[in-house]
Amino acid sequence: MFIKGLSIVLTVATILFGTSGQALAASPEILLKSTAAPAPEEMKLPEGAAQIVAALEELEPELKTLTVRTVKLGTGNEIVLYMSHPKDEYVGASLAFDRETGEMLDYSATLDIWNSKGRVTDEVLLQRAEKLFLAVQWSDKRKMTGAPKLSQIKEKRPEIVRFRYIEYPAMLNGLEVDRGIVTGIYMVTDYEGHLLTLSFQPLDLEDTKVPDPKSALAPEAVAEQLFTPDHFDYGYVQEGNDGKPSIQYAWRTSPFLDAVTGKQIEAPSGLEIVDDGKRNPVHVKNITINPQANSLIVSNRADAEKIVTNLFGTDKKLTNMPYDARNTWGDFVYSWEDHGGLDIRLTVDESTGQVINAMDWTRKENLSSPLTREEALKKAITVLESYAPISANEWQVEIFDPYKPAVLADWMMELYKVKERHTDNYSFRFHRLQNGLPVLDHNYWVVIEMKSGQVVYFFPTMPNKEGGLPVLKPSVTAQQAADLAAKNLPLKLSYFWPTYNGKKSPYLQLVYTIDTYKGWPTVDAVSGKFEWSNNLKEVRRP
Repeated sequence: MFIKGLSIVLTVATILFGTSGQALAASPEILLKSTAAPAPEEMKLPEGAAQIVAALEELEPELKTLTVRTVKLGTGNEIVLYMSHPKDEYVGASLAFDRETGEMLDYSATLDIWNSKGRVTDEVLLQRAEKLFLAVQWSDKRKMTGAPKLSQIKEKRPEIVRFRYIEYPAMLNGLEVDRGIVTGIYMVTDYEGHLLTLSFQPLDLEDTKVPDPKSALAPEAVAEQLFTPDHFDYGYVQEGNDGKPSIQYAWRTSPFLDAVTGKQIEAPSGLEIVDDGKRNPVHVKNITINPQANSLIVSNRADAEKIVTNLFGTDKKLTNMPYDARNTWGDFVYSWEDHGGLDIRLTVDESTGQVINAMDWTRKENLSSPLTREEALKKAITVLESYAPISANEWQVEIFDPYKPAVLADWMMELYKVKERHTDNYSFRFHRLQNGLPVLDHNYWVVIEMKSGQVVYFFPTMPNKEGGLPVLKPSVTAQQAADLAAKNLPLKLSYFWPTYNGKKSPYLQLVYTIDTYKGWPTVDAVSGKFEWSNNLKEVRRP
């Protein structure tokens, strides 16, 4: 859901605001009271639309600086006001209205209108959002939606990613229609609450089956199978919420359960999957390696090619492949493309040069026989040894066998074209060991394609500070941590609208989920406190 809003903002940021046609003055009153006889090509906003523009300018005075204004017909029954800055046509906003009623349909604006550096609290941001609904006359739409879901600020890179996403999901039978098909109100603001994007998607249930909420399992029955010790990782966190090392129980995966069967399902298809999110001791082992501490810092193309060649093989003829390098919102992406349009990609943090991830989706020669699990592990350990710090020779590895695809529903069969997920990869998650415990925020993902025997994905996560960790005395057992999490993480029953290859399913599903918008759920093993972590994430294989 939050990935769509960013796309809208990025698209708006590149719009060339039109200057052909009748240029309008900044004040919306001029749109209504101009006594000049309109030229044949001139368009005027409906009275209700002009009133909304005036109300928005009261809440967002910087909009008044967008004095180059053009009104044009949009698609269908839309009429669109384009506003841009007289000195920069790329700084502006567009507002779409119903041509007959003046109802606002959509709003988009560029971040540079404000270029704000401050930050407001969540409470102030949501209060400001409610005022915006009044200004655009969306009170009726707001009554059709549920409680807001607000994205969290990325503390490590707030100067680069300065967006907050707010979703107000549509309501049906007293439940939210959450995930899947986006319905309800969707809003994007900057950190100070200035409006960047606003849209509404009505809930259209024509020819769609809706299950009765009474058919859902009791939440207590679902919670019993969900909040168990094997749903938690246990280990050090080098950079806890207070910046100090701690030992924590960290929840592994956020549940997405069919509320009727109690089975884990996947988004966006809604199909049942085998992975239940539990930690399997059989697939976890401690290993000793010979670290070489090769650099994961990239400052130029030569550095990038060295890492790519080391990871993916010397047979990659990078000099013969189309090359590209560009900044993408604080990340710098190096890429090489083969003749089939598939690429090798290396993403680094622009400010530090630290590798974020690397992937190779180019075509490869298959081995005479696929790698076994042990052979794949041996190759993954070789990758780990290449980049692990010299002081880190004790590690723990968790092994994930190839993904087992779900059985398609009947309505999906005609849409089936290609595999939605790679099913022939072994995934390995390595954690550094300290005092016999894994360091949860110091890990490497390595993915090996079993048919070719090649590395296809590499994802290192390292704390900002290296060094030893103190010996701490935990006072909380795994079961106590699970019980504490259950008290603080209520299951939420909602509707989910599956999709497959871009098509909506002919039915809604009832699902149980848990909101993790505040961060990632953890329990401090020493203090016994339930906490939301900004550093840890869901265990989700690449």
